[in-house]
Amino acid sequence: MRPIIADYLFRPHPSFPTNDRHQFMLGLFRRQSKLDAHAPTKRSAAGANDLVDPVVMDQIGHLELLSRTVVDGLLAGKHRSTTKGGCCEFAQHRQYAPGDEIRQIDWQVYARNDRYFVRQFEEETNLHAMLAVDSSGSMNFGLSTVSKLDYARRAAACLARLLLHQRDSVGLTVLHETNSQFIPAKQHAAHLRTLMAALQSADASGEGNLSHQVQHCVARQRRRGLLVLLSDCFGDLDDLATALRIARARGHDVVVMHILAPEELTFNFRRWSAFQSLEVASQRLHLDPPAVRDQYLQRMRTFLADLEDMVVGLGGDYVRMTTATDLADTLGWFLRNRMARRGLATNRGAAGR
Repeated sequence: MRPIIADYLFRPHPSFPTNDRHQFMLGLFRRQSKLDAHAPTKRSAAGANDLVDPVVMDQIGHLELLSRTVVDGLLAGKHRSTTKGGCCEFAQHRQYAPGDEIRQIDWQVYARNDRYFVRQFEEETNLHAMLAVDSSGSMNFGLSTVSKLDYARRAAACLARLLLHQRDSVGLTVLHETNSQFIPAKQHAAHLRTLMAALQSADASGEGNLSHQVQHCVARQRRRGLLVLLSDCFGDLDDLATALRIARARGHDVVVMHILAPEELTFNFRRWSAFQSLEVASQRLHLDPPAVRDQYLQRMRTFLADLEDMVVGLGGDYVRMTTATDLADTLGWFLRNRMARRGLATNRGAAGR
């Protein structure tokens, strides 16, 4: 048997989400067919030493993953901090108080107002990033390419390496109902080994409540920073929106990397087939793919549009990724686009001042 798709095709409501996640999800099923003997061989999972692809890093190593929001922190880095110090970019004046350093007094303001004010500056700090990798059973899907989990692991490994290289702190959480892992964000280079080991041991299996797992992850983050979710996002979009809204309310910058397999976008199956659930062993569907293809593709387009609108509407970044696309191209496009938008926002802010 090979992992393939079935889905929610017989659900009367036109939207993709459902409370019965295992019954109608794309990517949750394993196709059973005599044609399996002629199927392309799926590439093996990446080893721990192969997760950080040198080809990918060569193409994105000169780029930066920057936060679009103010972050908390003390170490020197590339991000604006809420901490008011005595260096970097000017923030505001406040009235002098006994004990303040005299060198911080703004004498020009004193000359105009005959009152003492000290200058405050916004310090630069390191970003605290959390990479959240979905490891529910649907992430085990893969046919002509590696599985979605394998692709997510490689993307997370490259982002972790990039963040540590730019002196930012990075942590990892593997989202799973019964075997979740949480590694707090740290900044030292040796931390990469810990992250790689956790990614390598991640296994896609079982059902998953993505919204609940994301909320649990956000609750364990003590400082606001960057949350990167790598998932196929199958589940109730309203529940997921609630979890991401909580993350935004806590001050986190949210990025959703939506990972899909090419067969999930095309549904290019031609013969009557049985589909066995990847999350619930008792679930199986029998259907004729050509008869439901148009309806399936329409609902897929609706689901993708709703998910993107939801993430962007909350102020986050949405990145659609397919396992057939070169990882370097996808990450490179995302990082360049994000840097360009952050630079534009910074220029507008400077013009406003």
